Amino acid sequence: QVQAQAQAASAAQGALEAREQALREQLATLADGPQRYRLINDLADAYFRAGRVAEALRLGDEIVQDERIAAGRRSLRASALALSSALAGDFARSERYISRAKALARETRPQELEELPDEPAYAFLSAEAEIARRAHNRHDVALAKSREKSELAWANFNEPNGSDKRHAAAANAMLNNVNLHVRLLVQNNRREEALSYAREMRERIARRADLKAGLAQTASVGEAWAIALTAQDDYNAALAAIGEAIATFVRAKVAEHDVGYSIALRTRLMIALALGRIGEFAPDADAMLRGRAVNPVLAGTLVIEEVDTLALASRGSWATAAERIGQAMERTARAQGTDSPFYKNQAAMQILFKLSDPSRSVSPAEIARYVAGLASDEGDGIDAGYRGGYLEVGALAACLNALMPAGAAPVSADALALAFRISELLRAGASQGALADGAARLAASDPKLRTLIEQEQQLRFEQNSGRRAFASAADQNDRLARQPQADELVAQRRVAALAVKERELQNASGSLTALRRQIAAQFPLYRELISPSIPSAARIGAVLRPGEAYANFYAGPAAGFAFVVQPGGRLTGVRLEITRAQTTGLVATLRKPFDGGQMPTAAGELAGFDLAASHALFKAWLAPLQGQLQGAGTVYLSAGGVLSSLPWNVLVTQPSSTLADAAWWVKAVTPVQMPSASSLVLARQQRGRRAGSPFVAFADPSFDGRDTAASALAGTRSARQRAVVATRAAQDVDYRELTRLPETLDEARAIGGSLKADAEQVIHGLQATRSRVLKENLADTRVLAFATHGLLPGELPGMLKAGLALAYEGRGLQDSVLTIDDIVGLRLNADWVILSACNTGLASGVAGDSMSALARGFFAAGARTVLATQWAVESQSAKELTVGLFKALADKPEASKADALAAAQRDMLGGAHGALYRHPYFWAPYFISGDAAR
Repeated sequence: QVQAQAQAASAAQGALEAREQALREQLATLADGPQRYRLINDLADAYFRAGRVAEALRLGDEIVQDERIAAGRRSLRASALALSSALAGDFARSERYISRAKALARETRPQELEELPDEPAYAFLSAEAEIARRAHNRHDVALAKSREKSELAWANFNEPNGSDKRHAAAANAMLNNVNLHVRLLVQNNRREEALSYAREMRERIARRADLKAGLAQTASVGEAWAIALTAQDDYNAALAAIGEAIATFVRAKVAEHDVGYSIALRTRLMIALALGRIGEFAPDADAMLRGRAVNPVLAGTLVIEEVDTLALASRGSWATAAERIGQAMERTARAQGTDSPFYKNQAAMQILFKLSDPSRSVSPAEIARYVAGLASDEGDGIDAGYRGGYLEVGALAACLNALMPAGAAPVSADALALAFRISELLRAGASQGALADGAARLAASDPKLRTLIEQEQQLRFEQNSGRRAFASAADQNDRLARQPQADELVAQRRVAALAVKERELQNASGSLTALRRQIAAQFPLYRELISPSIPSAARIGAVLRPGEAYANFYAGPAAGFAFVVQPGGRLTGVRLEITRAQTTGLVATLRKPFDGGQMPTAAGELAGFDLAASHALFKAWLAPLQGQLQGAGTVYLSAGGVLSSLPWNVLVTQPSSTLADAAWWVKAVTPVQMPSASSLVLARQQRGRRAGSPFVAFADPSFDGRDTAASALAGTRSARQRAVVATRAAQDVDYRELTRLPETLDEARAIGGSLKADAEQVIHGLQATRSRVLKENLADTRVLAFATHGLLPGELPGMLKAGLALAYEGRGLQDSVLTIDDIVGLRLNADWVILSACNTGLASGVAGDSMSALARGFFAAGARTVLATQWAVESQSAKELTVGLFKALADKPEASKADALAAAQRDMLGGAHGALYRHPYFWAPYFISGDAAR
């Protein structure tokens, strides 16, 4: 049988070669361009299907060089070859093909575009993205190219005057780019944007039949969804998503050596590695090895050490896998540096290989070395803008679990400090990427900072150029060293030249590090936006005041982790035996009546509020910390994922069956929610002069662009509506259909009155616009209120970041939403920013992290404290609560912000505003984020 297969393969090879000989004879006399293209292209496809990819690429080059073939066809092929060359690591050739593709694109006639399967611009943008990230180590530039392609394709797809062919080409370009675009978003640390974009593209495929997505395209988008889920630390959902994507590839009958299919197999192996289940997917590794052996493009795409080590790990050869991936890390560090996402992903693979090996234990020192490449501290200038693609979050969680294992003796002080550092890193990174564009705007607005950033860009270029030169020379030296009878004098000269290149690289790297430290020292707000430092417990303890404590929580897949820092810097930590799934279920149960608007109608009525879930969450997450929190009246809480949606102030300390006997934790403690410890440290450093103007509010914006009087829309006491009706899908909603919030105008006016502000300081209706906010001088305003919807990623079509919905100005999202990027650029000196209707979808952990990003944006703009809502508040109680807060501040000048909110809430739950309002639906929706001192 083997002999028969070999004979058949030989016959097939001979047939292809005979076919090429016949082609040469035809081309010698054939002048017709379209026919020449068809003949050469058909043979190239045949070679590819037979696994002879090198011959297919050679024929592709002939198409590019053939001047009798139309320019557009040749441009597309040049871009395809540029992409293939980049994937195979031949960057010089790739850039030559890019130049040729652009030149040919300029020569392409408009009528030819109607005959092409793709736009030349789409093709060369894809190739440029690959060159940027693989050759130049500029994953941010690659993302910009990818975004340009996607936006161009979407605009062309929706162009009403475009032909069916052009619409089809645009659809294909957009769909085929989703996978790369999501990868680049994740690698650029834009986790929420990646999830929102992947979700939106899945919804477009489901709802837009005119996209005509093929099975392979649907599978690729499904893989992108899995990658986005890994960035959100949801590896179980990611494994299910990638399994569905691979099954769709199989239904599409793609070849085993197809690049997209093999990359999907690698993605599944990576996800399974993070879950400790890679042994279940050993056949995936075998299929990757077979595909890599016959497809040189795939060989350039899939790093051999990564493929080999995943195969080794799937069979339990952990030590060999760790050693082998270490070799790849050395080469990647030499070529791209340790900040590269490629290096960071390999480093995550290595630490997971080590942690999975039952024959060895991983020391805290090894974990510390891994974490050091990801976490910036107060003394360095690390660039944390890039992250590993799939494994970084999973690797950090595994490290945390290893440092604080179940049933172990108390961990050492060093191990505890490292575990806390990891938990803070997980927290700070959750919303980090959402602030990157705001950081760029901030830099653009400050000439001195802009100059420093331009210098940084130049030094990055010099570092990357020096690294490429050093890596090329080092590789060449390695090859020569393996040659027998090498000329010793020549070898000495090459070693000396290599040493010069290494010194040049070290000098460029040293200059870049020094400049980043200078930027961090002179512009700490900018540093907080692009690369927040992870402060030590001692640093946190130094800014805490008597009666305060800081607590960090992480809900891991198998256990929870909690850390407490007390004034002076004492750090304690504990492993909590509650799983993420259990926490998710309890939080969902607790939030269900709030998110559903289930408001009580009679005093004492629970109205769906689950006291058992409330106590279970307290018992699991807070009771083990009561000794450490003893005496703390204000507790700064930093919690991500599902815990960012937990309303901490409705937890009860003892089992209760009625509201009358509920032992509310908030009676003794005021919880203050923080994005991270670095935000608290920065807030305590930024205290300046007190603003002179008391109040400005933007309330009840007109989302539909009509000047409807607010009083005509207002009704009786009711819960404020969400931005979008819950039963409607995001893709079906137009901005002008957002629900109006007329009752917020009364609240804004009441707060203004309590602060003795002029009535015209409440800006509403058609005047409450984004452009008005950006033009308004807010630098001398003590209290700034936005009484409007907070829009979260994915809530509306194209909504990829958090923002505030303001009056319609003509285009909806583009000009009517105050985005987080806008917020960062505001010039504030505000004691308070009030977000009194930002209640949308907080049952989602992703939404909670989005709100943290929004708060961080206001802190960066100069606000010290944010007051926000956790669910759709009832109007009258909201007005009583906010007015009561500012009355408490006025009556007691010595009271902190936390004390004032606590007093207002305790008054209401104590019955000061009637027995009905003792229910937490009324008194608990508002929470403080930021500096809760006076």
